[in-house]
Amino acid sequence: MKKFVILITTFLIVAPMAMLFYKSQVLNLSLLPQMVDDVWNFHLTAKPKGEHSSFSFPIPKPGPGIRITDERIRSKNFEVFIDSNSDSTLATWSSKDPIKQKVTYSARVDLKPLSYKDIPKDYTEIYPKGLNRYLKLPILLPEDEAAIAHLESAILEGNEDKTGLMRKIYYYVEEEIQRNTAIKTIHETLNTGKGSPLIKARLFNIMARRQKVPSRIVVMVRMPELKTEKNAKMRFTFANEVFLGNKWIPVDTNRGFFGERPDSFMVVHRNYDEIEKIISKKKVSYSIQAERARINKFNKAEFKKEVVKSDSLFSKFSLYRLPLPLQTMFTTIMLIPVGTLVLSIARNLIGIPTFGIFTPILLTLFFKETSFGFGCLFFFVVVLIGIGERYVLDKFYLLAVPRLSIILNLVIMLMLGYSLFSSDIASISQKHLAFFPIVIVTTNIERLSIMITEEGLLNTFKTLLGTLIIAILGYSLYSIHALEMFMFTNPELILTIIGLLILVGKYKGYRLSEFIRFRDLVRQKKKLESKSNDIP
Repeated sequence: MKKFVILITTFLIVAPMAMLFYKSQVLNLSLLPQMVDDVWNFHLTAKPKGEHSSFSFPIPKPGPGIRITDERIRSKNFEVFIDSNSDSTLATWSSKDPIKQKVTYSARVDLKPLSYKDIPKDYTEIYPKGLNRYLKLPILLPEDEAAIAHLESAILEGNEDKTGLMRKIYYYVEEEIQRNTAIKTIHETLNTGKGSPLIKARLFNIMARRQKVPSRIVVMVRMPELKTEKNAKMRFTFANEVFLGNKWIPVDTNRGFFGERPDSFMVVHRNYDEIEKIISKKKVSYSIQAERARINKFNKAEFKKEVVKSDSLFSKFSLYRLPLPLQTMFTTIMLIPVGTLVLSIARNLIGIPTFGIFTPILLTLFFKETSFGFGCLFFFVVVLIGIGERYVLDKFYLLAVPRLSIILNLVIMLMLGYSLFSSDIASISQKHLAFFPIVIVTTNIERLSIMITEEGLLNTFKTLLGTLIIAILGYSLYSIHALEMFMFTNPELILTIIGLLILVGKYKGYRLSEFIRFRDLVRQKKKLESKSNDIP
């Protein structure tokens, strides 16, 4: 029988591990959904300067590396027209009277880094007509054109493909033109070797177009990286994009990126020439803010596609195939086995007393259903009610069912009072009220009352403290979102937990609390043993 238990336990622990290895190494499935990084709440406020009945301003548009959701445009008594051309988006606000109020735009933005490491050689000579506007050259002074031509003869050999030409121009502008925000014209830059971020982007733009490569200046904002910057106002910054290999390749001569754009930069408009006057501080006052959004960091939708694409036996039994409401429910349920393991270790190995077997787990779910702060406060109030009703209702000598019914009514009155109180105070939320907490706390009051009668107030308090400790520990595990998703993604790990529970259940030795409780006896035993050894 002992060998049979060892065999079953080993199988329960090892089999799920083998499944995880097969999924990750053979099927190339991730053990967790990919993280969704750099999701931002983006806010833009604008107001025209002067007497204007309409004005336009650029707003972000979905594209490579940027996803826009939850867009909201707030403008009281204004008409809003959204113009989304092939490259970018402009919002136009109009009114019968001059616009004197601020208008706002907000959205949730998901940024991903762009990287084009292996850009093929490009010898394209003819481009689609839509790109002709990105080949037009600005009017320059004759001496500036001569200076640029001299630069081209110095840094270009003449036999490069388009990709090689763009790299050489990029290296020159990025390394040789020093950043100086005071230099704001091409003429000054060519004479001094210095220029502002916009002028560096313009110089690259001109030199790229002179080589018959479509190029444009993109308008971006840099997202705040430090916590101290989360409410800082942001300004526009500039970079370039060139059309190579039938796609737009990001180039940033100010921060040193070719074929890359970090996820800390968001493109607001992809053609600065169109909005140069629109975003001028002389025409409009604006402020831009961004803060990280608090959302689920795991991309469950993309992981579901990955699972279905594998077309394996695991995909047929994946919880990601369930409807979203059931997924939400099982995300919480799948951590209950982990809670049972923690509870078993706490009771059987450590010796922490608790109310029953599953009361700590139910209390953990109560904290999960409400919140930790509200849950603890409500639980302690309920404990006080339980102690009070013990002394009051005992005088009536009631049977168990009517007593429990009275307790249920007391809990409902407590929650009713909380609702009435919180409705008058805006800072207090009513989201914690639900049927599930009522059932949990009512059951706990009855158990508490019975234990006070049978074992006394002191022992009841120790058990109550132990129950609360296990519940808090379980709640801490529920707060680890990666663990929650790991169990949901790999439900076969329940077998491993069952195997570990068998090992815990087979333990027949002393608990840790018993070593502490009987430490004096152990010392006396050692003294007696030492004295007996001294006797000849």
